Parts: sequence; structure tokens; C-alpha cells
Amino acid sequence: MDQDTVAIIGANGEFGHFLQHDILPGLDASTLEHIERDTSREHRGAILARSHHIVLATPLAGYAEVACDLIYHLRHCDHNTTLWLIPSVQAGVWRAVSATLEIVDNPHISAVFVHPMYGPNGFRETEPEARTFQNVLTATFEGREHPLMDEVSRIAEQFRVRFNIVTTNAFNPDEHDRVTAYSQGLSYCVGRLIFEQPDLESIVREQLPDLHQSFRANHDLILDFLRINPYMPQVIAAFADSWRHTQQTNYDDVVSAFAHADASLNRGAESPISTKWYEKLRAASKIQRH
Repeated sequence: MDQDTVAIIGANGEFGHFLQHDILPGLDASTLEHIERDTSREHRGAILARSHHIVLATPLAGYAEVACDLIYHLRHCDHNTTLWLIPSVQAGVWRAVSATLEIVDNPHISAVFVHPMYGPNGFRETEPEARTFQNVLTATFEGREHPLMDEVSRIAEQFRVRFNIVTTNAFNPDEHDRVTAYSQGLSYCVGRLIFEQPDLESIVREQLPDLHQSFRANHDLILDFLRINPYMPQVIAAFADSWRHTQQTNYDDVVSAFAHADASLNRGAESPISTKWYEKLRAASKIQRH
């Protein structure tokens, strides 16, 4: 087992590709191993046996189930293994995985629950929205023989030095889900609106082409987030109410609905867990007001 060997489950997905090509080479990962849905049980077992870090980069829907199943695959693991669990909705995964780790009771397995607030469409420190790029570390679970403090601190420092991406531990999983619902989730309400209304989609594509491209590429994630995050019902309701008070026909109406819902939810305050697209929409609403 190599301390710098990293296995990525879901490496062929968009975020898995991003980790392989843009992030992990900067974190001194000596060997990258791929595990996909069609990887044989034997090959999967061999990869897990020689990996110190395992990153679960599978889709949000079903994430907790995949994570818990992984722990049972590792129940006889005899070397220290760190699971990096990176879903955009954290609390449900944290509860399920922590309970499963307690049941399996392998002292060598530890888990880090963290939401990377960046991706293929934005992580460079030169971008206008660079302040939103951060790792939100919501929780850890330490096996009795596998402490995490030094390991997590070292990797957080590498992110800071090499990417200018800070790591915050200011939010627990439930707080994270509430705050991101009011920022990331609100922007996703715009995404769902344009998915449902082709005429509006063409208008948004013309006005905010990078946002449109990202939303289209993350169609399934957006709909899963809206469905899974437990704080989304009030956000969806706030956006729907704002939308009803517009003419529901053009770009200004979309931006106005976002702005009014944002004012209702966030009271004009900066979001402590923001996203590039939330900030883009906020900027667009400010331009509209002027």
C-alpha cells in the first residue's frame, strides 16, 4: 500500500476527470487508480487494497448508498485508509456513513466529509469569483488507529499554497446544507426554470453563455440537488413566488425573480458558502437595477 496512492470511484465523470487532470497532480498523488461501475470485483478489491486515499466522485443521487456499500467492501481492511466524501449535500451522507462506520468498526478506516466549492468551470485564483472557491470541511470520522488531523491539515495547506483555495471548518453538515440551499440551490432554481422553458433557455444562453453551458452540463446534478437538499422547499417556494410577480417572459424577469428571492432568503448579506454561478446571477441583478 502506497501512502500517496489515490483511488477515484467515478473517475470517468466530469468531476472525476477534473480531479485527475487539474487537482490531484498538484497534491503529490503518486498513483491514480480508477474504479467504475463495470470494474470487476477482483480488480476493485486489488485497487482498494493498495490505496491510502479513496475519493468517491459518483453522482449525488444514491451517493450515501454507494458510500456505505464501499465501507462494507473495506470491512477487513488492515491498513489505514481515508475516505474522501465530497457530495454537494452533506448531512444525509454524514449520518449514513458515520452510522455504517460505527457498525463495521474497522479501526483503520477514517472519513473526511468535504464539499469542494469549485470545479471544471471555475477554480483559478484569477477569476472574478475566486473568493467562492473553497473546501468546506463539515465533519470527520476517525478510526481508532487512524487519526486524521495531520493528514487533513497537510492537504489543506497544499490546496492553499498551490491553488489559493482555503479550507473552512466553520459549518457542520446540516449548516452547510442550509447555507448552500440559499446560494447554490437558489441559482439552481434558475437552472430548472430554463430546463422547463426553452424560450427562456435561449435568452439566458445569449446573456450568460458560461452559466448556461455549466447548467446544461450539470442538468442531473441540479435536479438531484433540488430534490435531495432538505432546505430546498423554502428556496423553491421563494423563487416561485418571485417568478409569479414578473411577466415571466424575458431575461429581466429571470434576473428579477432571482434577485427578489435572494433578498428574501439572504437579506442582502454575502453568502459564506457561495458559488460562481450564484455570484454571476447576483452581479447580473445589480446591473439590471442600475
